[in-house]
Amino acid sequence: MSTPAIDYTDKDFASLRAALLRLAGQRLPEWTDRSPSDLVMLLIDLFAYCGDIVAYYQDRIASELFPATATERGSIVDLLRLIGYELTPVTPARVDLRLSFARPSRPEDPRSAQVPRGARFRAEVPGDGPIEFVYLGPDLTFDLTSSEVRPDPEQPVVHYDRLPVEQGRPISPAAIVIGSGTDEPNLSLPLPDRQVNLDSVVVEVHEGADWVRWERVVDDEPTSDPLAREYRLIVDATDTPRVLFTNRRPPVAVDNIRAAYRGCLGARGNVAAGSITEAITAIPALASVTNPDPAAGGSDAESARSAIENAPLVFRSMRRAVTAGDYAALARRTGTVAKVRVRSPVWNRVELYVAPIGTTLRPLPESLRNHLLAFFEDKRPVGTVIQVFGARPAPIDIGVEVIVDDRFVPSTVAANVRTAITDLLAFARVDFAQTLYLSDVYAVVEAVSGVVAATIDRFRRADRPAVDVASELVRLGLPPLSELPDFLRAAVSADVAVGGRIEVGEFEIPTPGTLDVRVGAR
Repeated sequence: MSTPAIDYTDKDFASLRAALLRLAGQRLPEWTDRSPSDLVMLLIDLFAYCGDIVAYYQDRIASELFPATATERGSIVDLLRLIGYELTPVTPARVDLRLSFARPSRPEDPRSAQVPRGARFRAEVPGDGPIEFVYLGPDLTFDLTSSEVRPDPEQPVVHYDRLPVEQGRPISPAAIVIGSGTDEPNLSLPLPDRQVNLDSVVVEVHEGADWVRWERVVDDEPTSDPLAREYRLIVDATDTPRVLFTNRRPPVAVDNIRAAYRGCLGARGNVAAGSITEAITAIPALASVTNPDPAAGGSDAESARSAIENAPLVFRSMRRAVTAGDYAALARRTGTVAKVRVRSPVWNRVELYVAPIGTTLRPLPESLRNHLLAFFEDKRPVGTVIQVFGARPAPIDIGVEVIVDDRFVPSTVAANVRTAITDLLAFARVDFAQTLYLSDVYAVVEAVSGVVAATIDRFRRADRPAVDVASELVRLGLPPLSELPDFLRAAVSADVAVGGRIEVGEFEIPTPGTLDVRVGAR
């Protein structure tokens, strides 16, 4: 009898058990007792069970070797590190503050104000507690009687409108000891905290006489100088930042390596407008502080799926901004940008229209604009001027009347319809220049349980003037609106975009405008 071919697709318990029984029937034809109590059956089940486990781990190992099929974050981190891609850690939120000072009216009143570097401000957020922001620019002095400030028309104060700050607070008043020099190559030391603003990390090594500051290397490859005091910052699979010493090894000593840094709350730092109301640092003549716009740009650690999508684009750019795709990929690489559109109106100017990362479209803070410009400084071609603008909102007004099934609660159905329409225009689901269709709104409304019928009588941009129906009827020589039959009056009164579609500009993103959901009578 010929030996049957081995089926290499037999990898689970049932397939392996069936294959072993076929082989046993060929090799041991005299064995016919296949009851569960038979010893041979016990051994076959045991080997099939072991083979099932081994095959499972073989498949898992093979899957973890490719980013598209890997499931463990550690595997993805290691694989993408082979092409020089590090997952983006938490990034701080940024916002522009409005400082209000008492208007000088008497000779003894202060005529100038100063905001020192490192000035701290605080927001009280329900559920999150105090969230601190810090000013990182140079010491700022301005004249309270000059054009640098704006007088308030109703109160005796003047406003300084754009003080760029970013979320963060020092972890401790002094630097924290993170480890000791051991003369090991590629010494890696973890920072005690996970949520760290990597741009704020300062590493010092005690070399015998005093503490010496070492320089951070941003590129993947260290310099060729073996004596250069350099280190890299990497983030491991547990999102823990680590200090990796590259060329020069720290001297052997105990507790001679320390680090100072600021903590970062990521997406929690995207506080709402008007949340920052307290100045922790004393600023003379300051009457009040607030943020007219919400904070933006704060993000949590990059997800594995996002890294798998972005890594090939960043690798293709070679960290140099040449094509429009390079600019878009590198802008997303910062972790502060959710959507970006690139335009080059002339050969030496590039315009970036960006939407800061978050749950809604928010204005672009001046500090985030400066951060992006600094990020591209060593990546742009020489002579190329980069300009960064915020994405323009395109508010969409929608009005709908729904007929509700008698078996459902009308208020609940109306709330569900409102949620469905809001989700259709959610920030995560829209993009630049995305055309909106009336049919899509009908689809999500009619998919809500309890909706028998729906009529959308408003579907237009909120920033466009509405059509004057009465004037149009007169211009066309038609009867006035009051004399038209009911069905015609309802048809011409509907404020719906022509063709049931709303065109959005190249640098605009659709946002929810006024949403009116009504329950009609059956």
